[in-house]
Amino acid sequence: MAETIKRKVLKISMLGDSTVGKTSIINSFLDIDFSNNMISNIGIDKIETSMKMKDGNEMKIAIWDTAGQERFHAIATTTIKNSQGIVISFDLTNRQSFENVERWLQDVQESNNKIPVVIFGNKCDIIDGRVITKEDVTDLLKGYNLPYFETSAKENINIKEGFRNIIEEAYQKACPRLGMDLKKNRKKKKGKNC
Repeated sequence: MAETIKRKVLKISMLGDSTVGKTSIINSFLDIDFSNNMISNIGIDKIETSMKMKDGNEMKIAIWDTAGQERFHAIATTTIKNSQGIVISFDLTNRQSFENVERWLQDVQESNNKIPVVIFGNKCDIIDGRVITKEDVTDLLKGYNLPYFETSAKENINIKEGFRNIIEEAYQKACPRLGMDLKKNRKKKKGKNC
C-alpha cells in the first residue's frame, strides 16, 4: 500500500451486487453519459482519474469496478485488501441487493477493518419502484457509523458528493500511516506531498 500512495494513487473499490449500477455510478462521477444498455462486468475493471484534494494536493484515483455476480465474489473481495477506500452500492428498487450489503460489510471487516467505507443507495430517481425505505437503511447501518448517500447514476444525484467523501477520508487515513503530516503539507505550496 505504501508504494501506491508514494505514487500519489488512491485505490477505491466499488462493491455490491450485479445490476445495482456500479459502472453507471462511476461513469456519472467521471461525467460520462448515462446508458440504459450497460453490460455487467466480468471480473474487475480499473478506471483512473485525478482529483484535487482539500489541501491542494492532486491525487490520482484508481476506481476498481468489481463484478457483483456470486461467481466473482472472491475476486471482488481480493480488491479490498489493497484499497484505501470502499464504496458499497445497493439498488433501492431491489431488496436482495440491500440485504447483501451486510455480507459486503462483513467482507470488508474481515479483509481490512480500518478502511473507510461509504454506502450508496442507488436509483433514487425511480420513486415508484423503490422498495427500501430510509428506516430500512437506518436499521441496517445502526452501529456501523458509515456515511450514506442516496444516489442516482442516471440523474447524477449525490454521486460526486459521495465520491468526494470517500476519497477525502481515504486520503486523510492513508497519508498519516506513511508518516506524512497533512497539516504541514497544507502550509506548503511546493515540495513533496502525499
